[in-house]
Amino acid sequence: MKIFLAAIMVYLAAFLTCETTYADTATPSAAPKENIQIIVTTNEITLDTNFAGRNVYIAGVLENADPQLRRQGRYDIIVVMEGPIRPMVMREKKRKLGVWVNTDALTFVAVPQSYEMATTREIRDITSPINYKRLGVGLEYVPLRAETGDADKLKLFRDELIKIKRDQHLYSENIGAVTFGSASLFSANFKLPANIPVGHHTIHAYLFRDGEFVETVSTELEIVKAHTAYAIYRFAQDNSIYYGFVAVFVAIFTGILGRLIFRKD
Repeated sequence: MKIFLAAIMVYLAAFLTCETTYADTATPSAAPKENIQIIVTTNEITLDTNFAGRNVYIAGVLENADPQLRRQGRYDIIVVMEGPIRPMVMREKKRKLGVWVNTDALTFVAVPQSYEMATTREIRDITSPINYKRLGVGLEYVPLRAETGDADKLKLFRDELIKIKRDQHLYSENIGAVTFGSASLFSANFKLPANIPVGHHTIHAYLFRDGEFVETVSTELEIVKAHTAYAIYRFAQDNSIYYGFVAVFVAIFTGILGRLIFRKD
């Protein structure tokens, strides 16, 4: 009920803010194009030491839909929650003379730290691979830019990266996690793992009609650490050089202070 009340709020907000258009009654006008709007039931999630994961609900409304197409279930929605984008180095290890050594490496310059996708039905039944590739939607097509021109090497490391992220429960595809509660209201359920990365998360919703892409909308979600821990984390992320100097200074100061306190006369 909470989800659909939120969706109704989306619908009312859209209705109240849209401009009223007046047209000559003698001049026929084209039917308005379908569109969607979404909101997150919470704009910020705070992680404390007891955080063990939680559900996040996205509420939305499908507007200007064709009633017949809607009854026939010919509209599909995909919702993607994408975590902070950061570089990531993948290394290949091989055993040589009884020792594991790095034999090759690849740097991905832009990797979503988490990627969770929810759909109305089976991925293959919604649209074509061409559309998925063009939109960069789905684990098979999520854009992972890397510093290489070698296609075989890129595929090898890309597949391994996605496998690691899946094993960490940070990458997933959830079939049927987008549901229509009425003719135009829908919701998406995301299960955030305990190791969800902090930072800025972007939520994209994609609307399809008869397999054709119609439009996409976005909203945001901030995941933060509680109080002092998050302040230190943000400082380290945004000012890594200064954080390094401060860490070295604190270590030296602590060592000197410890020697003064516990020195033997």
